[in-house]
Amino acid sequence: MSTDAYEQGKLAFQHNHPMSSCEYPVGSPLRAAWMDGWTTARNAAPGGASGDHPGMMADARRAARVGQPDVHES
Repeated sequence: MSTDAYEQGKLAFQHNHPMSSCEYPVGSPLRAAWMDGWTTARNAAPGGASGDHPGMMADARRAARVGQPDVHES
């Protein structure tokens, strides 16, 4: 595992870890570097910032609908 926080953040995104998985303390420079790495990897991924990624809000919305019937307007 990389010891550089920026690279750790990039690897976290590439391995489908959500941004919330960062374990560095809030307000620390290491957390900021980790978040920058994660965000850089997300923006470089196909679909960029709008692409679906495990742990992001689109997945949370889908998970909230599990087991509910699909409603279609006609």
